[in-house]
Amino acid sequence: MSNYGPATEDQIANVVRACENYGETSIIALAGVPATGKSFIAAIAAQRHAAEPTRVREVQFHPSFSYEEFVEGLRIEAGGAVSAASGVFMEWNELATEDGELRYVLLVEELTRANLSSVLGELLTYVEHRDRQFYTMFSRRAVRVAPNLTILATFNPVDRSAIDIDDALLRRLRIIDFPPDIAQLMEMLSANGLPEHVAEPLSRVFANCREAFPDDFETLMPFGHGVFAEVSNEEDLAPLWHQRLRRMLYRPLLDPHPFSEVIAAAYPWKDASYRTPQPEVVGQ
Repeated sequence: MSNYGPATEDQIANVVRACENYGETSIIALAGVPATGKSFIAAIAAQRHAAEPTRVREVQFHPSFSYEEFVEGLRIEAGGAVSAASGVFMEWNELATEDGELRYVLLVEELTRANLSSVLGELLTYVEHRDRQFYTMFSRRAVRVAPNLTILATFNPVDRSAIDIDDALLRRLRIIDFPPDIAQLMEMLSANGLPEHVAEPLSRVFANCREAFPDDFETLMPFGHGVFAEVSNEEDLAPLWHQRLRRMLYRPLLDPHPFSEVIAAAYPWKDASYRTPQPEVVGQ
């Protein structure tokens, strides 16, 4: 089993622990702004919880995702006959039911981008009450949600659709917060080979925003530490600013992001020629 550094391993362990303790009655949901490592951690935690990659299935929700795709729909066959067809959840739930001694995980990315009440339908009740059966809409099969099936999900808590989550769904979620994390940033940049004298001042982007906006940092930060995942040398930082970060802070026809001045002030690599001063060597 790979080791990703203490801060990252703590997050993975936290998610695995939630899956073990609450996965039989709740949806385990990882909530954080973009690039806080939700998907990365969720994928690792899912495989550790299931103990086998082939017992993890991923699906990504989007605005047009439907109940028919997730639970059950109708399919027109070649001869024109109409038959009921299982969706992603029903297929995976059936496998978990047949293989009841082993753990299965359904990993849902971007949970709140779909119309959740419509997509989940009756599952809102039966994910929690797994000893009760329900009848599928089209085939009228009697089904129970397998107790060995964990639903693990990720979402951005400030997406408009996330803000509109109703109480019925909210009480069936176990939400784990994923704020931008400087310790995970430093572990990631060290693994990438970025020198510490460059990584350390880069961390001030987050430290300064947390200091300036303590109440809003976790929910309004426009990006997390994962936005620097591809940085392996200082030359990567100027293109990152011009090609990605600046675009997130200054949107055409919209006011600048509230954190834009603090982030820009902490990010000297806007100038492609800027290089962080080398630390002085003691004794020379």
